[in-house]
This record gives sequence, C-alpha cells and structure tokens, in this order.
Amino acid sequence: MTMNMLSRRKFLGAAAVAAAGLRSGFGPMQAVLAAGQSSDSYIPPASPRQRLNFNIGWRFLRDDPSGAEAPAFDDAKWAEVSTPHTWNDVDSFRTIISHGGGDRGTYKGIGWYRKHFKLPQDLAASKIFLEFEGMRQAGDIFLNGKPVGLYENGVTAYGLDVTSSVHFGEQENVLAVKVDNRTNYQERATSTTFEWNANDFNPDFGGINRHVWLHATGKIYQTLPLYYGLETEGVYIHADNFNLTAKSADVTVEAQVKNASDDRATVALSVVIVDHTGHVAAQFDADGVDMVNGEKDIVTATGGLKDARFWSVEDPYLYDIYTVLKVDGKVVDVARETTGFRRAEFLGGAGKGGVHLNGKFVYLKGFAQRSSDEWAGLGQAYPDWMHDYTAQMIRACHGNYIRWMHVSPQKVDADALARYGIIQVCPAGDKERDPSVARQWDQRLEVMRATMIYFRNNPSILFWEAGNTVVTVEHMQQMVALRKQYDPAGQRVIGARGNGDDAANNAITPVAEYFGVMIGQDPKTDETVAKSGIFRAYSIARRDRAPIIETEDFREEGARRYWDDNSPPYYGFKKGPNDTYEFTSESFALAGVKRYWEYYANRISNTDPMRAKWSGYASIYFSDSDADGRQDSSEVARVSGKVDAVRLPKQIYFAHRVMQNDRQDLHILGHWSYPVEKKVVKTVYVIANVESVELFVNGKSLGVNKKREDGYVFSFPKVEFVPGSLRAVGSIQGQVVVQQELTTAGPAAAIKLTPIVGPSGLQGDGADVALIDVEVVDAKGIRVPTDDARIDFTCTGPAVWRGGYNSGKTDSTNNLWLNTELGINRVAVRSGFAPGTIVVTATRNGLKSAEVRIEQKPVKVINGLSTQLPQRLPLQG
Repeated sequence: MTMNMLSRRKFLGAAAVAAAGLRSGFGPMQAVLAAGQSSDSYIPPASPRQRLNFNIGWRFLRDDPSGAEAPAFDDAKWAEVSTPHTWNDVDSFRTIISHGGGDRGTYKGIGWYRKHFKLPQDLAASKIFLEFEGMRQAGDIFLNGKPVGLYENGVTAYGLDVTSSVHFGEQENVLAVKVDNRTNYQERATSTTFEWNANDFNPDFGGINRHVWLHATGKIYQTLPLYYGLETEGVYIHADNFNLTAKSADVTVEAQVKNASDDRATVALSVVIVDHTGHVAAQFDADGVDMVNGEKDIVTATGGLKDARFWSVEDPYLYDIYTVLKVDGKVVDVARETTGFRRAEFLGGAGKGGVHLNGKFVYLKGFAQRSSDEWAGLGQAYPDWMHDYTAQMIRACHGNYIRWMHVSPQKVDADALARYGIIQVCPAGDKERDPSVARQWDQRLEVMRATMIYFRNNPSILFWEAGNTVVTVEHMQQMVALRKQYDPAGQRVIGARGNGDDAANNAITPVAEYFGVMIGQDPKTDETVAKSGIFRAYSIARRDRAPIIETEDFREEGARRYWDDNSPPYYGFKKGPNDTYEFTSESFALAGVKRYWEYYANRISNTDPMRAKWSGYASIYFSDSDADGRQDSSEVARVSGKVDAVRLPKQIYFAHRVMQNDRQDLHILGHWSYPVEKKVVKTVYVIANVESVELFVNGKSLGVNKKREDGYVFSFPKVEFVPGSLRAVGSIQGQVVVQQELTTAGPAAAIKLTPIVGPSGLQGDGADVALIDVEVVDAKGIRVPTDDARIDFTCTGPAVWRGGYNSGKTDSTNNLWLNTELGINRVAVRSGFAPGTIVVTATRNGLKSAEVRIEQKPVKVINGLSTQLPQRLPLQG
C-alpha cells in the first residue's frame, strides 16, 4: 500500500515551517505560502498566537525516584523519548488474553517524564498555556519545581496557564510529570476511583500517550477549548438556514474571548472562511464588544456562505475558519479552526426514519473500536499518519461509521475520521454500567462536558453517547441538558447504548435523542410486535421517535493466521479448553456476512413496520485489541477485528468491503495454493453483490450460481484443487461487471521487504515510525499464502526496533524475530533523533534474504520546541 497520493489539502507543518524557526507572529498560512501556494491565497494577519510542538525530547524513567520534580535533578541517564509515548509498548500483546482483565502482563505503576526547554524573550509579554491531549491515567505536573497541575480523568485534554511560572530568555525551564497508570488510582480530592480506568474495556497504555502543545497568545485572546484545567470553551462554529439546492448556509462563530490586558478594551471580531485551495469563501464581522480587564465573554458573528460544499460521507469537505480579533483597529489575535458544514437530521418512523445528511438518508455501516486504537508493538503511542492509515483502511472497505467504545477518542483519530468522511459516535467514559456512586456519575458528566467542548467543531461526530449501557431517566436528562448547553446548534444528538434492560430502555424513550443497541437487544415493549429472525422484538415507540443504531455486534473472534480446514500448517483452528469460538478466517468471514445481512435487511428505511428496525450497523472491532478477549487458551489479543493488530486484513475485511460497497464488487475467500498430495476438495465461497457468479479453474467453467445466501454468498461445493488459477466472474443482466483471479504459488524462494513511511519520509523526532511488510514469495514473486515460519531480522542505524506480533504466540513483540502468517507480517521501527540511514535485513535458512534502507530525516528543534507539526496522510481529490 503506497502512502504517496495526490493531496486534496495542503499539509500544514512541512519542512518550510521548521525552517522558519521560533518567531512570534509566524502564522501557519505564511508557511503554506512559503511552501508554494498561489499568491492570491488568503494570508491571515500576523498575531501573537503560536502553537508550538512540545512533543520532542523528553527524558523518561519507568520508576519513582525521590525528588524528580526538582529542576536540578540529574536525568542525564534517563531514556530520551518523544510524546505520544507509552511505557507499555514493550510489554503489551505478550501474554494470553483474559476475558475479565484484558492483557494481564502490562506494567501498572509510576513513571516520570522531564522536559528541558527555553522560551524566547519576545514571548515574555504573552500568555503561555500547555495542552496535554491526554495521559493515562493521572499525572502530577511540576514546572520549575513547583506543582502547577493535576491530571486525573485519563480521557480528556487538559489545559494549564503557566504564564506566571515559566522563565523567558536564557533561563532554562524544567517541566516534570509524574504519571500513574494503576487501575486502582483514586481521585485525589474524593478518594473515588474512575469507573473507566479498567484494562479490560479500556486498554491501559500508561504514560503521556497523546500530544503535548505549547500555546502562546496575546493578553486579549480567544480561549482554548480546554474546559478541563482552564474552564475555557474556545471557538464554537455551526451553520443553519441551509439551502441545499442553492448551496448556501448561514455560518455562526461564537468565540470566547478573555481580556487579560489590565485595561478596558473594545474587541471586534472578523471571520474569514477559507476553502481548501486557500481562497476566501466568505467573510463577515461582529459588532465590537466592550470588555473590562479580567472579563471572559462570547463574541458572536454570523454571515452567509455561498457556493458551499457540504460535508458528507461521499465528500468530506473541510474549510479553515480564521477568527481575527482587533482592538482599535489593531489585530491582537488570530485563531484557526478546521471544520465542515452539513445539515444533519435524526428522524424516526418506518420509511422515513434514520440519519439524514444534507437531505439524504445515510445507512451507517462500519465498526466499533476501542478508543485506545492501539497497535501491537507500539501500544497507543504512534504517529498521526498511522491513525490516518487506519481511517484510510476503513474507507477502503467502504465503512462510513465508527462507534468509539467506552471513552472519548483521541483527537488525532477524531480528526482523521472527519477527513475521511466517517461518522462517529463519541462517548464520555464508563465501564458498561450506570454508576451507583454519585461521584462517579459526576465524573462522567465532567468528561462529557469537556469532550463536547473539545470536539464540537468536528463535523463527523453526530452522536454523543451518555453511556455504554442504559442510564436512568434523571441521568439521561442531565446529559441532554449538557448537550443543549454546550452543543445546542451543532446538529448532534445524545443517547445511550441499550443492552436488554427493558425497564430502563422504556423509561428513557421520551428523553434520549437516539437509541443505541447491542447485538440486537432492543427490548420488547410492544406486544403487537413479534420476533423477527434471531432478533428480539423491539419498541415501535423508539423507532417512531428517533433512529435506532447498532453500536456493537458480532462479538465472535477469529485470528488472521487460519485460512480454512485444508490449509497448512494448521489445517483449521483447534479450540482450546478456555476458547469461546472456533473459527477459521473463512468461517469467521461467513459468520460476519450472515450477521451483517440480517441487520441490513432490517434497516429502519424498510417500510414494513414488522421489519423497520435499525438505521446503522457496527461490527465489533475494526482491529484486534489488547482488551478483554474470549480466546483465553490461544490468543494474546481480542481477535474480533476485521484486521489484525498491525492492520493486516483478514478475509472478513474484504467481505465487509463487498457488503459495504455501493458499486459491484467481488472477493474469493481464501487462496489457491493447497498441497497437491492432500487432494483437496472443498467449497469455494465468493462474496459478491451481483446477480450471478461463474467460477473457473484453469479456464474451465464450473458453472454459474445465481443463488445468493445471506445476501452476498455464492457457494461452489466440491471444487477439486488443481494448481493454476481460480477465477470468479460476477455479472448483472448477463454482463460481466467484476472479477478476481487467484494464482497458485510455487515453493518459497525469497523474502520480500516493503517499507511504508509517512508522506514526508521518516522523521527523526523520536516518535515517527517506519512500517515494513515482510513477505515470503516464490521464484516469480508471488506471495506463498501458506508460509508460517520464523524470520530473523537485524536493524542498524539511529532508530529503535519495535518488531511486530504473532497473535497466537506469547512474548512475540519487540523481538528480532517473527513468524509470517499467511505469507506476510508487518514490523515497525521507531525513529530516533539523529538523521541517518536505517538498515533492516531479514533472513531465513533456505530463502534469499532481503534488505531495506530507510533515510531518517532531521527535525529542527530549538531549545526543546519545534514549529514542525506531525505529518498526516494527504487526501485525494
């Protein structure tokens, strides 16, 4: 898979930004112009606001030494790391999974981070803020030896005003953070645990596992959307009065402004909406607002947007919104938000209900995913472009929907899904219960409030989730009130996931704004509705009030490494005493197809009142996770994913690609490289969305099948394996519209290595990653799909080897060896800090070895700060 695609948006934060150094007033659009935008692109006026990369060059120790908060403490022998960072990249995905407790082998305790930095003297007149996008679970934060903050909820972003604590000029600053990821951590003020701080439902990757930023502003400024810590709300952008035919809407910008100038000021706000080509799409102003010193107020501006492109799953169009503050005609602050505009409606009723975007019904089809979104060998801490990589894979299989599970997502993931047109369900935090402890419920309310404020400009978040199970009427009313207070105009709704609690579901029906279900468990509350298929009867009252969406279904598990019962070396999956499921890759895909079809045939747009049920479907999970599994005899991960924990696809991934595709598509399950001596005779399954499929072996037709099982499955029984080719041809009305051919591989002959890096190459920032696909191929370069044996690696150069994993082997991560699975696996190398050449070799006795060379590029850091932002994957179109 190539990372080099045509860019839809200019990437902000390329090398031109780093070259600019650290100067007040250097705005991001100047960097874009320097990078080659046209001369008529919008260039915002200079202002004191800067957002500096604070991720690079921390010192880390997984221990709890006394006095580590002191500036003079000697950290010279500590490891040099960059954030996002987790200390559990070295011990996760290594032990057999536990249903009750997830990964039982990870370190849970104390770790320290220290960062040395200097701020330019010309920032001395600025306000200075630190933003921690998150850490797990809690952190005591010290600046120059003094406590300045306490982070505890393990979910939301956190802000600190450090203006009075930081030094400017040549005097060094030392920021120290003591992080605690123990699951029994208690809130300092109340001695109450956080219900979501549990490794089974919320994999515990300890450390500063998300980005850290330093913000500098003037004394009259627009606040940051960091309610946790700062109690500020930032800029809120929303649209109404849509005219879809005329492509117009009214846009409203509500900017929270703080006057810390020690004087009275009249603040004026101007708004500039810029399209992705850099040109002004709309511009409007607000009346001036008189503010006394210390005042914090909302300044509102509204204007029309014409010839608009509205955000949708087909066209996830984003605009940059510049909000310019002026005092007496002088610019004092310029902020930028990226968002999209769409009209969202959430309707009930058979034949008309469901989710509608821009006047069009959208059937939600996708996956549930742990918000940790972790990667074997790397944990939760990996570069932004790899989060885009996951979103890209979801769209490549035509998914348009992700329901994040239990806790709010990482910002990089929420942003990635918006860029790729994937609708999101965003929770607060819970552990599959409505807490009886009052303080734990208040903690959830606080997380939801901070989450709403942080993410309410994200156009792809349509649903706030009040709970991973039904909550009480009083609690749901409080959540609805939060939405109306902090996101009243964002065209989003709030509800909860139901799990079969009839009384609670019935009680909240008049209150909730949508209804989530789990594995079809919408309870029976109307005796006139009979059971349909395997699903329980459901509530007409709920259906007629608002959309009903599946939030997590198909809990079965199947590892990638098992093809079918006829394929070496395993010849099927042998269930262990503590395993719940017994699937091969083939049977796992067939079971997933059956379940998806049962839901799709019952979607809410169906006008039959006995069958008009769900308007969306999420299969759990998208990728294998270091969470609670049900294969306690055989796996180091929960293997419910459609791809494994290094994002290599299983056969069920391709089945979802076909089922979720609005165009004709086809996929043959499995391979065509069986041992000749076994005389394999098997059923060949073709997943297709066509009228008929014809199957050929070495050009000879085995017949045409016009009978689809479970909506998409065409079966060809008793097919005898003969080396050569297997081809499936899909037709509609007698015309061939899609086909696929598999070819028999010869004996294993060589190892093939394919590097995957971000669009700007591997960055020497201590946090970037190079992925390497490792394949075993025959003499013609065809992958040998039944290869499953050890490959040994060497790695030299300024980088850290992270390896990959085998889901059925303990202690397989971070090693200089790994087995292939189905002829392919994937390893990772984390970047170091110095430029240079990284050389990776792969060997196995009897095979031609392989070598790959990756250039690690320099990243400019000045006194612990950088203007170079993490790289993202560019979008097409």
